[in-house]
Amino acid sequence: MFKIKLLLFCCSSIIIPFSSNSQQRLKRAESFLGFHFDFHATAADKSLGSRFDTALLAEFLKRTRPDYIQIDSKGHPGYSSYPTSVGYSANSFVKDPMRIWRDVTNKFNVPLYVHYSGLWDDKGIHENPHWGRRNAKGIIDSTKAAYLGGYAEKLMIPQLKEMIDTYNIDGAWIDGDCWSTAPDYSPEVVKGFLDETGLKKVPAGAADINYKKWIEYNRVVYRRYLKNYVDKLHSYKPDFQIASNWAYSSMMPEKVDVNVDFLSGDVSGQNGLYSAAFQARCLALQGKPWDLMAWGFVPIDFMGGIQSPKSLVQLKQEAAEVMAMGGGFQVYFQQNRDASFRMIDTDAMEKLAEFCRERQPFCQGSEVIPQIAMWYSVEGWKMENPGVYGWTSHMEGISNLLLDNQFPIEILMDHHLAERMDQYPLIIIPEWSHFNLELKRQLLAYVAAGGNVLIIGSKASKAFEEQLNVSFIGKDSTLQFNMGGKTTGGIAGIKTNWQKVLPQNGVQVEGLVYTQCDYRYPTNYPVATINNFGKGKIAAFFMDMSVAYNQYRNPVFNNLIRNVISALIPDPQVKVTGSDNVHVVLGKKNGRTYIHLINSSGDHFNKNVMAYNELLSTGSLKISYKAGTKPLSVKLQPTGEKINFTYAGNRIEFVVPPVSVHSIVEIAL
Repeated sequence: MFKIKLLLFCCSSIIIPFSSNSQQRLKRAESFLGFHFDFHATAADKSLGSRFDTALLAEFLKRTRPDYIQIDSKGHPGYSSYPTSVGYSANSFVKDPMRIWRDVTNKFNVPLYVHYSGLWDDKGIHENPHWGRRNAKGIIDSTKAAYLGGYAEKLMIPQLKEMIDTYNIDGAWIDGDCWSTAPDYSPEVVKGFLDETGLKKVPAGAADINYKKWIEYNRVVYRRYLKNYVDKLHSYKPDFQIASNWAYSSMMPEKVDVNVDFLSGDVSGQNGLYSAAFQARCLALQGKPWDLMAWGFVPIDFMGGIQSPKSLVQLKQEAAEVMAMGGGFQVYFQQNRDASFRMIDTDAMEKLAEFCRERQPFCQGSEVIPQIAMWYSVEGWKMENPGVYGWTSHMEGISNLLLDNQFPIEILMDHHLAERMDQYPLIIIPEWSHFNLELKRQLLAYVAAGGNVLIIGSKASKAFEEQLNVSFIGKDSTLQFNMGGKTTGGIAGIKTNWQKVLPQNGVQVEGLVYTQCDYRYPTNYPVATINNFGKGKIAAFFMDMSVAYNQYRNPVFNNLIRNVISALIPDPQVKVTGSDNVHVVLGKKNGRTYIHLINSSGDHFNKNVMAYNELLSTGSLKISYKAGTKPLSVKLQPTGEKINFTYAGNRIEFVVPPVSVHSIVEIAL
């Protein structure tokens, strides 16, 4: 349909001045560490490939020895960063950058993946507006493709096949896809919806009673679009490895039903440690190989290349959060505007690679031991999500609160909860107002049989009013108030959604709401309550805490949550004391138990701090672990140092030296 002459280059054979240091070529499922480079080529980019220094790239690969490399092929602007004969490129090639990347990575036997923007394609839709999705008024989106239009069949799939044929690329990381979705009022989608539902017209907005059905149908059609290109590329090259960025993650919290080869996502530029910790828990149980990408910089002007590089210690922290949950790790840097490899701090990346490789034997493919589950209610997500995919949730702050109190947590979507509910001593419901009713019934049966549930949120708690044995007073509202008490270490102010309740006889109260920041002015309204229900317990915080915790951090909040959870599970599997600046993951691999200790200090929530080089010391940590038998050994990994321990009353007690970034306790039973 459109022809751009494929250029020939005299640089197809590239001289690399370093020995190849050849390594085993891995599938993505076997991979653990990689590097991602892109730059989202535009028409303004000139002299592509002209300043590509192969010696720099060869030195980088030789020293970091990644399991794979990902590079730009087509970004959101829609211009290909290689000389395509199928799509649109800048037509300013001095050398073929992708050929150079491919030749150098082949020399080192490193798989090469491409970054390819999916639904988001400015140039493709500009040139072919009939490919664009439509809004409710029928207006064509100038940058996003329709699910069932010609885009995938006439541009996306042919370009990826072109790169397979021309460069023998190993796989693709599809960006700008599920998270770029929106309701698509294209004729094909509208017709399918009306035929399936029997409705006479398609809902035009959220006020329509059938709007949620319309959004759900868009999700179905998106997954068909995803399945179509994945299956066709697998058919074309069976060993081609492909993922859609953020598919089946927090932004698409559903059971994997498309044959993607791996799951992946790129976590936020700032506050990467907490973002990585949350997103890792959303991917870890999905049954696919997965990795998370840390941005190696905080962008100031993304397309202009003005950025603040992250320090080595920041990237080590982010890597630790991902590796501890059993995932792979990759780091993202931009390419230069001429598509060449950018000179980066290879010394630092070599040290980062060493840090990851030292921990790989204890992390890769490990499983988390069930302790505390957070329910990612898919029904709640669907009710609150204003669009199709892409929106995540309001639960990340609660995840942060729990991690900051040294609780090992996992995140369970609906399908996980149905399969794994009975494995957890405690299940937390974080601020959802809607639930799958059958799962709610099963959850109450779990409590009656001896389980424990903690509900956090003004609306979430209302759904369990009868089981909580409290009386709700009026409706919840957004208020400023003080809360806490002497048992929580003081009183702290907060502004959030709050529901007044009065506990009935026999209900345990934790903390009170105060009219003043003064112990002499309490109300009768509790912060939290705990009630016996069958053989188990059900507790609730009657206020939203997620956004509030990230805005109003105070030790009082930590003490409140710690007191309530300690009442629910007084004899936890693992207890870690000695520092508030440590996150804990409890895992297992090859018959060994691993307690991951991650130093979480740093100015993560300060938007004025883009990089830091030092972490606060955790101090020595006292650890108590419940075990049925005396262990054969307790070691500190990755050094292998033996740890002295005592064993009494089915608990192992020992002290771990201060954690600089990430220490792993290995227990052999």
